Formats: sequence, structure tokens, C-alpha cells
Amino acid sequence: MAKGTVVKTHKVMPFAPPGCDGVYTSRMLLDVYNSGSEKLQLNHGTLKGGCSTGGAAHPPPHDEVYIVLSGQAVLHMDDVDYDIEEGTVVFIPAGTFHALTNKSKTQDFEIITVWPGQPAPGANDVYDSRKEAWGTTYREIE
Repeated sequence: MAKGTVVKTHKVMPFAPPGCDGVYTSRMLLDVYNSGSEKLQLNHGTLKGGCSTGGAAHPPPHDEVYIVLSGQAVLHMDDVDYDIEEGTVVFIPAGTFHALTNKSKTQDFEIITVWPGQPAPGANDVYDSRKEAWGTTYREIE
């Protein structure tokens, strides 16, 4: 039987995908590499003030959920803009283009992203880039 895993977000090394230095960082909290779970992936994302993501559409079967921890942003999803803020939960079906713009020039926008299962290669550029750069997806601050 699998053992539980406890992760302290502030002790997880942030990863900035190529081209995103100073814009977006990702901290992998739970996935197959640190918890052994092949059925769940949990990530903490930080979008800096005044910044936007380029956006993506993850192929089926990779649905995604956002849980907004702090800040305010505009979520562009399915050609509609949604104002989202702390306490908002978003379901993004597989194949749906989505992008974020932080509404604040100074405050970070922070989210938890949840994926059922592990991303297949090519399904999530940030996940793939981190694994390529580190040889793993999870690393703690030394």
C-alpha cells in the first residue's frame, strides 16, 4: 500500500519554463516522482504582476482544474474572458485553449493546478521542460 506524502510548498524549488523567467514559475507538489501516485498531479503556479501566459490546450484525456489561491486574473478560455480571483475553481476540459493575464501590476497571482493522472509526453510543456532540465519533476530547495 502507498504511503502518504506531505509537501511544504515553500520548500519546493520553483521552475521557470524556457522564456518565462520573471513571468511564471511552477512548483510540482505531487506526482509520480515524489508521491508514487500515477492518478493525480498537483502543481503550484505563480504568475508575476503585470504578466500573462502564452496559453495552451492540453490534448485529451488531460482535463485540468485551477484553484485560485490569491490575486486576480483574466482567464481566456474558449474565446471568452473570465475574471477569476481567490476562491475561484475552474474546470478546463481537455483540448480547450486557456491563458491567464494577471490583473495586478504588482501582486502575484497564485493557483493550484490539478490533473487526473500524469501528463503524457507532449501534453504539458512546463512538465516536459522541467523533467528535461532536472531529470525529474520534483526538487526541494537545498
